[in-house]
Amino acid sequence: MTKRPNSSPGGQGAKRQQVGGLRQTGESVSSSEATSQAFASLAEQADELVECLQILKQQLSQSKNPAELQVGNVKSRLSRLSKQLLPSFEVIGSLDEADAEIAQPMVADATPTVSEAPQGSSSIVLLSNIKVTPWTASEIRQEWPPLPPILDPKLAEEVFTHPGLGLKYNYERLEWLGDAYIELIASALIHQTFTQLRSGTCAQLRERCVRNITLAEFFRHYEMSRWAKLPASFRDHMTLGRGRSKDKDLLKTQADMFEAYVAAVILSDPEQGLITVVGWLKALWGRTLREDIYKAETATRRSETQSVQGETVDSSAKQRLSVKIVTKGVMIEYKDLPGEKRDKNLGLPLFTVGAYLTGYGEVGRLLAVGTALSKKDAGNKAAEAALQNKRLIQAYEEKKRQYMQARDERTVLSRLL
Repeated sequence: MTKRPNSSPGGQGAKRQQVGGLRQTGESVSSSEATSQAFASLAEQADELVECLQILKQQLSQSKNPAELQVGNVKSRLSRLSKQLLPSFEVIGSLDEADAEIAQPMVADATPTVSEAPQGSSSIVLLSNIKVTPWTASEIRQEWPPLPPILDPKLAEEVFTHPGLGLKYNYERLEWLGDAYIELIASALIHQTFTQLRSGTCAQLRERCVRNITLAEFFRHYEMSRWAKLPASFRDHMTLGRGRSKDKDLLKTQADMFEAYVAAVILSDPEQGLITVVGWLKALWGRTLREDIYKAETATRRSETQSVQGETVDSSAKQRLSVKIVTKGVMIEYKDLPGEKRDKNLGLPLFTVGAYLTGYGEVGRLLAVGTALSKKDAGNKAAEAALQNKRLIQAYEEKKRQYMQARDERTVLSRLL
């Protein structure tokens, strides 16, 4: 390697003198040798250092007040490691851009990334082999999951800085990125859990998870407002709005800061941040969709039971009802019923449909009623409700059996004649 001239007191000569302490002999070494020796020294102590930091991170995640941390012997271990590794960190920290390019091959395999980031930028956790497992009713807890920490103080400050303050850094970019992570994680969880639902219904469940009202509720539970930096104009608008896109809507601001918090946790911990956030959001949304998760598990168990018993399982309750009681001259009609109900979670209008039977000497007999966000789902719910009425269905099944038997007898008699 061609050595560059020492153009300043803080240049290569200073680095060589500083690195001398790394070698027991105290001899002067070249910049490249000093850098290699610094990385080697860090590698030797890496396992213990990571272990101490993981313990510290776990305890911080379990306590909202850093002053309450019970660090135990971790403090003395970190103190010893700091003294041993400080010279190595100083050497690496003093590298200029040219030295960093030279040192890059030594650490290229240490941190795998999706693609090589441009010079001057950091990598973002985008793709990983992280597995998203479905919700189960047994894992839903009454208590709230602990708040994961942001390991980068600069990002932690940006998360809670409102753009209305006019500062250089605020939560807007982090909120934009966090919104994408939240949408992706919610979609993956719902896709894995609600395997029998159509995409439109899955989208409605996702909306309940990612809407501003839900995220702002999480924000308030963790008392994140104590860290929020808001413009003075907010003092006149401190009531919660509807989460609409208005600068002074406090609810929307809380949701935006929560989204920014999600992004900051991921960015500040490239190795474990995304895993941590997936588990955290899964626990939070499990509380939000608790009833739906229970219903999905019940439906799955019912389908498995029917399959074991040799019954024909069809996703459409209308078809199952038809198979049980409809025959020639018998029909079931699904008619809209008046109503102005709205979904309690989404506020969207609900459709009400009635299932009516004509046949077996009856005209327009109301079997059951169903309500849902779409007419198709409402009709299926009406059919499902009719199927749950065992006494009613058994009576019509008997009438169908008698009709089929009489028809077969007539057929046999006609052949004999």
